Amino acid sequence: MKNPFNEFYHVPNSKELLDIAFKRGMKSSAQVSKNAPILIKAKKKESKRIKVSIEELIDRILKIIKTVPIIDDLPDFYKELASVLVDVDELKLTLGKLNGILPILRKIERVHIQQLNRIETPKDGDRLRRAAFGRISSIINKQNKNLEYLNKIRGSLRQIPSIDYAMPCVVVAGYPNVGKSSIVKNISTNKKIEVKEYPFTTKQLKMGHLDLDRKFEKIKIQCLDTPGILDRPMSQRNSIELQAILALRLISDLIFFVFDPTPACGYGVESQIDLFNEIKDNFSRDGEIEIVIIFNKVDLAKDSEIEFLKESLHLSKQDFYLTNALSGENLDKLVDTLKERYRGNE
Repeated sequence: MKNPFNEFYHVPNSKELLDIAFKRGMKSSAQVSKNAPILIKAKKKESKRIKVSIEELIDRILKIIKTVPIIDDLPDFYKELASVLVDVDELKLTLGKLNGILPILRKIERVHIQQLNRIETPKDGDRLRRAAFGRISSIINKQNKNLEYLNKIRGSLRQIPSIDYAMPCVVVAGYPNVGKSSIVKNISTNKKIEVKEYPFTTKQLKMGHLDLDRKFEKIKIQCLDTPGILDRPMSQRNSIELQAILALRLISDLIFFVFDPTPACGYGVESQIDLFNEIKDNFSRDGEIEIVIIFNKVDLAKDSEIEFLKESLHLSKQDFYLTNALSGENLDKLVDTLKERYRGNE
């Protein structure tokens, strides 16, 4: 499904909302006969201005509320990922506060239009409309913090990748700076993934796709680049790491676990092995999800470093792939593995 937060567009602040509403209100004109008394014209004109301004505000606030999906109704992946990226309780409270001002605005409209019906001079109409606008401004300005909060979090929520639950998903996992992003960038359609020579470049999940040809159709595979995970208790992991954990637990069909046998990533091999064992034990759904083991950065790795990692994991030569993700060396073998797995019997 598409990211349910894709429609969560820019949220205007209180000043922007008021400027739009009052500008539209002041430009509106009431249907009044040219021969009507000046007092009647004033009543109709100012009533129309108040009504249009409030309707504009209510429509825009309702639109803001409706563009945020109901978190509890989302699939588990989106629901849990949203709770990692933002404080869901605060989000619900904020939307509730915005919804709570709608009847107040309606009341302001009713009260001031009733008062306009009783004015005795055109100047009273102008005074009452200004008073209504003042009360409206006070109500909306008190919501500025909530509006700015919504606009702040929308960026994070809109960056969640769209997941197709009917399509296979390969999740690329491992420690920071081991080469995960380079692998996804090279084998998938997503060439915009940022690759740099320091850890934690990837701060959110990033999706690419790989098309495999069959006789009568194309098979599309999702390739998910995850932020690096550190080997530490779950309670100590930050929101960046938890995104990767969720992807492994909820949407992975196959896991590419990437090791760096060298000191280049800044993390020891023993820590990487501990993380691998945690993922194997906790996130492979009782062995239902295969883990493909990748030793990356072979251009930098010494034979002794590769041998040490291989022996520590109790692997034979056919149990892992040696790659250089930056140059693309041996990444075609990873693609061949995907072809064998997902093409099936042609």
